[in-house]
Amino acid sequence: MDETQPLLADARKPADKSKQSGSPGTSIFAFLNDHDPNPQDWCTSYKWFIVGLLAFMAFTTTFTCISVVPFASDIVADLDGRTGGHSTSTASVLLVTIWELGEAAGPLVIAPLSETYGRYPVFNVANALFILSTALGALSNSTALLIFARFLTGVSVASNVLNPAIIGDMFPPERRGSAMSMVLLAPLVGGAIGPAIAGSIAQTLGWRSVLWMSLALALAVEVLFGCFLRETYSTPLPPGLVPEYIAETPDCADEEEIKKAAVPDVRANHEIWTAIARPARMLFGSFVLQAMSLYGAVVFAFFYVMSTTLPGILRDQYNLPPAIVGTSFLAFSVGSALGIAVCNTLLDRIYSSLNAKRTDSKPLPEARLPLA
Repeated sequence: MDETQPLLADARKPADKSKQSGSPGTSIFAFLNDHDPNPQDWCTSYKWFIVGLLAFMAFTTTFTCISVVPFASDIVADLDGRTGGHSTSTASVLLVTIWELGEAAGPLVIAPLSETYGRYPVFNVANALFILSTALGALSNSTALLIFARFLTGVSVASNVLNPAIIGDMFPPERRGSAMSMVLLAPLVGGAIGPAIAGSIAQTLGWRSVLWMSLALALAVEVLFGCFLRETYSTPLPPGLVPEYIAETPDCADEEEIKKAAVPDVRANHEIWTAIARPARMLFGSFVLQAMSLYGAVVFAFFYVMSTTLPGILRDQYNLPPAIVGTSFLAFSVGSALGIAVCNTLLDRIYSSLNAKRTDSKPLPEARLPLA
């Protein structure tokens, strides 16, 4: 793989770059999306409102993931009647970490589906599954069922893979850093205050109340998504809409050309499987990506080792209640928040400055590396 080029340089472009069929300004994408303009030309306030929604969803997913950590052993004791021992410790750890297994598997399907059917429908379907699996967890009557529900919730997390994609659709490269910083800050806030709030709620109202609170947050996000989010990604024209498109755009190109732009289901299925295989192809073909993946794996492993052992130490050795145990997670987010603040301030400036010195107009992705 040529590592001097972006890994997804050949991927389909955002909405505005879909092929034109007919008079200027009349595109298949506009036809499919109620004549929405180029996402990068949308009103700045609306784009930042969407970034806020994405950040809200990122906060909700992290809150739901990490909020059970301070009282995971209490959940196992309540559901299965086990207190102490190796089996209780294993179940409480699995209750926390199984989420990441689902979160690793979900994007392998979510990403290719979003490239075939668009960001909007995939995000909303994933959010619906997230809501249902969270409700299943709140209603669980056994640890095994709760662990399974947590796995499904992790699988349905779409924000990790679609948030950067939507930001890339809406913003030019030199303005993506600030938007990404905001989206990355939200999970840190959720990871910091989630255990603190959840520990207090679990101590006073019970652990199920924490899951119902997560469900309420997810429902609020989905209502906002359904009302305000618009499609940002160009998708192939379904064959069944070809006659309607030709009828509404009489000055378009000939019908045969339009039919070529329409992608039949067989090709759509092929595109999905190709997109599913792409991550493995990129991983094994790029040493840089392998190094970044290894680094991310070590960081996540360290975080979850700390997250699953610290509550037990504070509870058993220092006799701290869940509400106080939850506040210990505030320390995890301090350094990360400082890093995000630095990136938000300097990332786009450094990127624009380094690219301004180039003789050609093509931006250099490596201009984001100095902060790394």
